[in-house]
Amino acid sequence: MEVRILRGHEVHEANCLIMKMFDKYIAVDCLKESQQALNDENVLALMKAGILIMIGAFINEQMVGVIGIKNLEDIQILFVDEKYQRQSIGTTLMNQAKKLMYGTIHVQANVQAVAFFQQNGFVIKEPEQIVNGLKTVAMSYKSHDEKKFHTYDEVHDFIASQKDRVYALDNFKRFMKDMGDPQKLLKTIHIGGTNGKGSTTNYVRSVLQREGYKVATFTSPVLVTRLEVMRINNEHIREDEIIRYANRYMSEWLAYELSMFEIEVFIAIMFFIKHRVDFAVFEVGLGGELDATNIVSPIIAANTNIGLDHTEYLGNTYEQIARTKGGIIKDYVPFVTGEKKQECIEVFQKICQQHHSPLLFVQPLHNVCDDQGKVTYDYRQYHIELNTAAKYQSENGALAIEILLYLKENGYIELKEDDLLLGLKEAIWQGRFETVCQKPLMIIDGAHNKEGMMAFYESAKKYHNIKIIFSALRDKDTHAMLELLLKLSDDVTVCEFDFYRAQSAIKLAEDFPVKIEKDWHKAIDDAFSHDGVVFITGSLYFLSQVRPYIINH
Repeated sequence: MEVRILRGHEVHEANCLIMKMFDKYIAVDCLKESQQALNDENVLALMKAGILIMIGAFINEQMVGVIGIKNLEDIQILFVDEKYQRQSIGTTLMNQAKKLMYGTIHVQANVQAVAFFQQNGFVIKEPEQIVNGLKTVAMSYKSHDEKKFHTYDEVHDFIASQKDRVYALDNFKRFMKDMGDPQKLLKTIHIGGTNGKGSTTNYVRSVLQREGYKVATFTSPVLVTRLEVMRINNEHIREDEIIRYANRYMSEWLAYELSMFEIEVFIAIMFFIKHRVDFAVFEVGLGGELDATNIVSPIIAANTNIGLDHTEYLGNTYEQIARTKGGIIKDYVPFVTGEKKQECIEVFQKICQQHHSPLLFVQPLHNVCDDQGKVTYDYRQYHIELNTAAKYQSENGALAIEILLYLKENGYIELKEDDLLLGLKEAIWQGRFETVCQKPLMIIDGAHNKEGMMAFYESAKKYHNIKIIFSALRDKDTHAMLELLLKLSDDVTVCEFDFYRAQSAIKLAEDFPVKIEKDWHKAIDDAFSHDGVVFITGSLYFLSQVRPYIINH
């Protein structure tokens, strides 16, 4: 027997089963208005709004049972075909539904079904009453709760302590399948690439939010709190909510030996479903094909660019890395890229052909200009203004436009030109050429690999009297990065920061004519007396520590 969450095209079959059983056992006592509420149109509308989740049980591809969940807290419908009753199908459906729910689960049980619900852990809360002409009993069930976590710090430490399975997906796929593949309930946009995928995610989010949609994002790494990984309308998940998820699902996470990132992806999916978002934009964590975010079923997938980063996992050539990052391409789902290297494009073309997926490209940008803290350019018929001094964001903005135009042209969204332009202009992405102090002018930028540093260099070279503070992870091409930094200034200081993958200042320095200051706090303090511009760049993990220190100085 297969048990799965139903898609829209399966609603009619489910309703036929419901009405057959409803007419046989219940309809004689039920008010007509209640029966009319079960038509296909109403059920589909509730499913589209994220209010109702339908789960079906199938034997030999025939639907033999169905359960409906409202707002992840109420059992609305549970029917099993009479030919298949007393085979534990109802209990199987109930157990699958319980996996998606936490807290108290409610049901208004028909009097004939009270014993069944009691066998499945429900208790009577109120005496028999008449609802819509039916005799029902209010019952409830308490979801599993470990009651282990009381603070977010406890949850964070637990999640961070899980095994670091950097690059595999089979185990997580098995877990999600057993959970019912809830990620399929979301309208997802999946964005990968070497650099700029977080910025692109943010531009898409900002425009959709400006247009009035409820937009979820999953991005990493973070700059302030790990809670920022998952946000809705740019507000991160609350501590009390993530504590509830941890207490509800901890035993399952341990049983399936999920990694930290897999746990976060799962929480994000459940969080987004719970709050009924219109769209969920997922940024790939590492690579693509075997990344935990690749569990999603997107309506469009995107790639910003291909660079030689994480080569120990992804490959040593542009083609190898493109092949891995192209792993987010799904059957018949369009794939849009800003990549221009021919060897990468050929890889994407081949993968798209295998999946029958349209391959779309970012169009040429014209009149790109950065002046007075903003970037302007012409793209398609639009004149774009971005609230940043980073020229490289023009490419990310253009990719976001292509994603948004696809959504508009295929009926997913309404998109007015004013909302597109304002949404792009209003988007701010912390840690990317971000001014964090005016006197002296201090700008932080997460140029964490060679390609990122080249993009940073193009935006920074117009400045004068530059001081640079730099630190990076040990698996990066820091030699090439420092060569670029020394073209900007002969005043470069290399530092260390507290992170297990951070490179030492001595190894960063090599034989370059740079200053070594292991304590980044002292390097920042000294920089406050600089009469010019101060760039702090390198690892985003480094910036996550530096940024609040400067802002609170």
